[in-house]
Amino acid sequence: MKHKLLIYHTDTKLYGEILSKRLPKLEICSASQPEEAIDFMEKAEIIFSWKIPDDLLKRAKNLVWFASTAAGNEHLVNNPHLPATVIFTKTTVYGEMMAEYVFAYLLYFLRDLPKYFRDQREKIWKQVRPERLRGKTIGILGLGSVGKEIAKRGKAFGMKVVGLKRVPEPVKHVHQVFSPRDIEKMMPLVDYLIVVLPLTPKTFHFLGERELGLLQEGTTLVNIGRGKTIDERALTRVLKRGKIKAILDVFEEEPLPPESELWEMENVIITPHVSGINLPEDICEEFVGNYERWVKGEPLMNLVDREKGY
Repeated sequence: MKHKLLIYHTDTKLYGEILSKRLPKLEICSASQPEEAIDFMEKAEIIFSWKIPDDLLKRAKNLVWFASTAAGNEHLVNNPHLPATVIFTKTTVYGEMMAEYVFAYLLYFLRDLPKYFRDQREKIWKQVRPERLRGKTIGILGLGSVGKEIAKRGKAFGMKVVGLKRVPEPVKHVHQVFSPRDIEKMMPLVDYLIVVLPLTPKTFHFLGERELGLLQEGTTLVNIGRGKTIDERALTRVLKRGKIKAILDVFEEEPLPPESELWEMENVIITPHVSGINLPEDICEEFVGNYERWVKGEPLMNLVDREKGY
């Protein structure tokens, strides 16, 4: 008997093509709209998705495993239509791409690329002695799969790496690990603060005006985690003072409203939630590995901890 998989995604055709080739023994329904999936829902044993309507999810009476294509799943953790009896996994392949995003923008500022872009337009030949990442301190809030990839690259650049973790245990490539209650000790140490926190009740507005005010002048803040982990109004006030710079990929409200003052700030770079853009081949590769464990009755990788919220 074939196992039954529902792929519910905006890129459903692409995911369907990849998984049907890799797992030909699966019966697959690919859908991007509720009406395309409704007849299959009661049969589905596995759902491969991120956001799926509750009216659809509650029909999944035979669901055994929800394989999320996302790293952050706060919207599903307490969903009553996804009971504790259902295996719940997340995707962890985003670290490499998100780390590349971080260092692309750190180097953008550090090597003063905006100056050279302006000079090129004006045909100005003027050299400026650059700074370097070696010897700088990078602080990472959240040392999960993404944070660890950032730490690895930070160390490779010769940076001092410090980080914050819910349980402050040693982490490879990280020189010092702080607990959340020691955030005030960590903040003044860093030249770069990278926020990769998941969104939970404990991390909502984790950074407010008091915490942001502890950053030293010239610090660059990068948020690639969840927008609501930073009090955006407080961040706006701090940025207005010109003490720090920010690279923001996530926001409290997305898309970022046109009236937001952040759009106009010279010390802010805004990107539209693209630091961890989907990588279908990698996401499918991780799913296939877990599926092979599932059919063998082995424990799955990357389980969502519903109590922690991620």
